[in-house]
Amino acid sequence: MTPTTRTVAVALSVEALLHQWARQEAAPAGAAVVADTEIAARRRGGIEWRTPDAVAVSVLARPETLDPSAVDVGWAAACLAAARALDACRDGRRSCLWPDLIACEPDDDLEVAVNSVCTLGPGRVELAALTVRVGPLAESEERTLVTDRLLMHLREAAAELNNPASILDAYRDRCSTLGRAVELRMLPHGSMRGVAADIDDAGQLVLASPTGLRERIAVASVNAVRLLPGQ
Repeated sequence: MTPTTRTVAVALSVEALLHQWARQEAAPAGAAVVADTEIAARRRGGIEWRTPDAVAVSVLARPETLDPSAVDVGWAAACLAAARALDACRDGRRSCLWPDLIACEPDDDLEVAVNSVCTLGPGRVELAALTVRVGPLAESEERTLVTDRLLMHLREAAAELNNPASILDAYRDRCSTLGRAVELRMLPHGSMRGVAADIDDAGQLVLASPTGLRERIAVASVNAVRLLPGQ
């Protein structure tokens, strides 16, 4: 049975509607909200999303075995879904940039925003909202195609959160941040430099310093990631 999808013309944000549905009506895993226009959409870190003619899709996951220490796997899952959906709609194979960006083809002229919000219960992840926003998509036929593919791949990713190792293996294969020298701008301030050596089993970035020190970096501790040129 296909999970229910609620489509709205205007929403505060798709995450807000999905969380309301989950809290007040016990929305099942795979439930989704699609919006054509959002009044208060946000990217990671609270940055406003103002891309015109965009579509937003948020899918509910209710993982039974995902450890609370591995909430960053949700970011990998949402990024994979976004990349796979766009691959299915347009030519090319898109890569992921840790933690929340998609490297689109040069002629894509698309902006993509990925988000993952987890709600924790006692010793477990109670639910996760995996969200992708894509725009501009002015043509109704392409909007429909992108929306359908996002729904399919986000639902697959939401179900796969019960098998985080599978998600992370696929994500590492697509993550073009790995092996690159990067600069991390940290929260609330400061920065770090090193080589993006790996994504660990919790979905965190393993940053290798020139001294050989390896640090694990959680998504919530990072403001921005910059790939350093010529390395």
